[in-house]
Amino acid sequence: MRYPLLIASILFWTLPLVALGSQATLLSESSNAVLPSSDRRWIVQDLHITSKDVLGQKNEAGQHLLICREGFDTTVAGVHVAADRGVARIEPIGAEAAEAATTRYRVQIYLEGSISRTQTAALTDAGLEVAAVEEGRAVVLVFALEGEVFVTADKSEIGSPQGLLLYRQAIEAFDSAEPGSMPSAKRTASAGPRAAKPEVGQTLSWSPMTDVPLTVEITREDGVEVTTIMGRLYAWWQQAAQGADATVYELEADNLVLWRHAADANRPGTDLSPGQRRGVGEIYVSGDVHLRQGQRTIRASELYYDFRNERGLIDDAVMRAFDSRRNIPIYIRAGRLRQVAANEFEAHGVTLTTSEFHTPQLSVTAEKVHVTDTSSQAVLDGGESTDAGFDVQMDGVRFKYYNATVFGLPSLRPNLQRPDIPIRSARVGSSRTYGPSIETQWFLSRILGLREPQGTDSTLSVDYYGKRGVGGGVDIEYERETYFGSLLGYVIDDDGTDRLSRSQKEVEVSKDTRGRLRWQHRHFLPFGWQLTAETSYLSDRNFLEQYYRSEFNVGKEQETVLHLKRIENNWGLSLLGKARMNDFLDKVEEIPTGQFHWTGQSFLQDRLTFYSDNQVSRYRYLYNEEEASRGSEEFFMYTMTRNEVDLPLTVGRSRIVPFVAGTFGYEDGGGFQSALDDSPAEPQDTVWIGEGGVRMAMQPYWRVYPGVQSRLWDLNQLRHVISPQITAVAYTHDDEVAEQRDVLDVGIYQRWQTKRGPAGSEGQRTVDWLKLNLDFVWVRDSADPNTGPDQILWNQPYIPLVNPLGSVLLPHDRRATGLFGPRRNYIGADAALRLTDTTSILADMHYDMQSGVFGQIDVGFSRLCWPNLSYYIGSRYLRRVVRGEEKGSNAVTFAATYVIDPRYTAVFSQQYDFDYGEGIRSDITLIRRYHRMNLAMTLSADESLDEQSFVISLWPQGVPELAFGLRRYMELGASEPY
Repeated sequence: MRYPLLIASILFWTLPLVALGSQATLLSESSNAVLPSSDRRWIVQDLHITSKDVLGQKNEAGQHLLICREGFDTTVAGVHVAADRGVARIEPIGAEAAEAATTRYRVQIYLEGSISRTQTAALTDAGLEVAAVEEGRAVVLVFALEGEVFVTADKSEIGSPQGLLLYRQAIEAFDSAEPGSMPSAKRTASAGPRAAKPEVGQTLSWSPMTDVPLTVEITREDGVEVTTIMGRLYAWWQQAAQGADATVYELEADNLVLWRHAADANRPGTDLSPGQRRGVGEIYVSGDVHLRQGQRTIRASELYYDFRNERGLIDDAVMRAFDSRRNIPIYIRAGRLRQVAANEFEAHGVTLTTSEFHTPQLSVTAEKVHVTDTSSQAVLDGGESTDAGFDVQMDGVRFKYYNATVFGLPSLRPNLQRPDIPIRSARVGSSRTYGPSIETQWFLSRILGLREPQGTDSTLSVDYYGKRGVGGGVDIEYERETYFGSLLGYVIDDDGTDRLSRSQKEVEVSKDTRGRLRWQHRHFLPFGWQLTAETSYLSDRNFLEQYYRSEFNVGKEQETVLHLKRIENNWGLSLLGKARMNDFLDKVEEIPTGQFHWTGQSFLQDRLTFYSDNQVSRYRYLYNEEEASRGSEEFFMYTMTRNEVDLPLTVGRSRIVPFVAGTFGYEDGGGFQSALDDSPAEPQDTVWIGEGGVRMAMQPYWRVYPGVQSRLWDLNQLRHVISPQITAVAYTHDDEVAEQRDVLDVGIYQRWQTKRGPAGSEGQRTVDWLKLNLDFVWVRDSADPNTGPDQILWNQPYIPLVNPLGSVLLPHDRRATGLFGPRRNYIGADAALRLTDTTSILADMHYDMQSGVFGQIDVGFSRLCWPNLSYYIGSRYLRRVVRGEEKGSNAVTFAATYVIDPRYTAVFSQQYDFDYGEGIRSDITLIRRYHRMNLAMTLSADESLDEQSFVISLWPQGVPELAFGLRRYMELGASEPY
């Protein structure tokens, strides 16, 4: 179908009526049409167009549109043509031209201003079709071109010309001018291009469906031929949208009446056979009518359509379409469908459902639907229309369960990109913290009865929690060509207590009215500048952790910032301002911070490469106002510059890059006061660091083992690829607060590849059977054993002077982050083994070579046992750390999905920590499939929060957007492939 079947609630009338009508609603009359040589002169030349300002556009059919706003200069058939302004519409000739290279085009040129009669006469004498419009002030040229088209412009851009007066005048002139005539064609005002008129009638064929002969009666009166056919018949006609493949429409009915008008009616020679008529202008069918086009079927009692005037009527219609993406059928019933104009449709008594039963389990009904189809104009213009080119108004909308109305709306204006209902999602459940709860999300624009602006997605949240209260908010996302952003707000009247962890239960809330407001915006400015703005307000320190736990754990920091940056080629400049809005949080204010980065700049004819990172900041530490003892909150200055020079070399099959670098840092607040092991040291305002080292990457070594064959391991030949890499860095410093660790990293990255899949014309595919990456890292002045599994990342062992991700004030944790600087000798490894296409093993580990213990081991096994069972078994081990009495963790996870029978599916997951001797989380879900409906019941126990919950989920088959409850199992209720 032309549009996603989510919008099937309006396509049911556009299918039968537009399908019966003219193909002119799809593309312009001339699109990809082959020009008869007798009617058009072929110009064999290259067409060169010159203008100062050109706006261009190309549509899917391959049509090019050139809007020349300042000057139009070209030469056609030896005649030089110049005008103040012009529009050229260039279309490839041939139905396949849009998909294949071609040098044959149909060219239409609209010229305005400074057009002389001498020029028009010369063009006419050259055999071109010329029409004068605008009382001779403008000219339209039409000709067929065999050659290339070249455009020269001082300024050019790609975009939509809609809204330009010159464009509208040209399109109307193309439609209204009569090529070959010199008299002027008076132009009438129009808001845009007009759809091309339909062809004169259709060619319709028929044959009997039974052994009983058809009764055919033909009468002629007043130039109209009426053919009446009685008996069960099968009729068909073929209609080709220009530039597209022909579409066959099939019709079954008990009776058929055909009308032919004017000259066609009195010319028997136009009939190709006794069961065929050309030039059919109107049809009427009755008696168990079936209309088919592809996988779409319409059943009705009566159907009438006027091909010439594009009017139609269908009574008691039932349409069946199939959504291949969702794998479900769509049924649409209507008491009466009417096409009242070429692009306007009405329907009364409409029902939309996925059930074939007369009384469906779930359905959406509407008393009246009015649709204005603007998609033909969008395609004609070569652009895309907002909301798929439809303006839809639905009145008296009801959402029903069997015959019971669940809720209704007086009117609805869908945007056709999403389901035509106001509700977005719903969740019903009960838990220890929230009590009985209902969480709902709604399309905000539909609730307000407004059309949502293009690029905007707005959601209204309305929630009820038995133990907390009523809450609500909005979530708006927007995107335009030069900017995008989001606005999130939520407020709740909270009467309960917070449950943050096993050890933090029944935490009293500081205020009854709680909530948040967050705005994020990014704007792309001229000259490569980019502006990012963000502000975030929280009512209290625990609100985010309680109501948005996932964002609290892994989301972005809540902050108020203004960031301006420009990145061009290999350099970048940025300015950052950061302020604190939530006074209960520790925060580092930056008012402002400026950074300049210069990366990979070549010197001395590519013999040297230069890198430079620079920062100047004005910091201030702001402490939680509830803390009794706080440090200084005065502003201070921090600046840093690091500059590196590389000498790239190629030695044999290896690439070697020796480098030297120097770093200077200045801080006039507390100074740099942490030694390498994070112990206190005498503060220093300035520090110097020097470094030198080498990075080396060898060309991969590989070997093929063609004799390796194994059905057990799914192996067909084997190729082993080894890629070695080495990084070595040594440092010097002027004070212990700037001390770094010398590092040597030897990396060996390996892949074993094999061939899988059936042998055939397409050939077998190459897959990575096993990937194994190893890193051997040695450091000087190792830290004590009570450290985490730090690793070297991005070949960057350097420890920054300030940790930008630190959250502790004063920021003494710059060396405690896992992103920079290994602290002990270790072996790091990660592996991925694809035993078969349905079985995989993933693993990684960190081994402390100095202590002889594993700091971290992760292993996961995934298996699909077609068709009923899939499961995962995984283990995550973290070594115990004595510091802070923190325990390690040895968590084992098991998850499985089992299809018991076509009606029932069970899902189970369990996570248990053997170090703590307690469970982490358990979930069990039972899914029941009904006819076009799925029901799921989920019981969860989160031991980390001491929280239990029970949730019921309900969603239509294939339409998870209408889900009530959890959404994590929606895919398990999808339709089986047909």
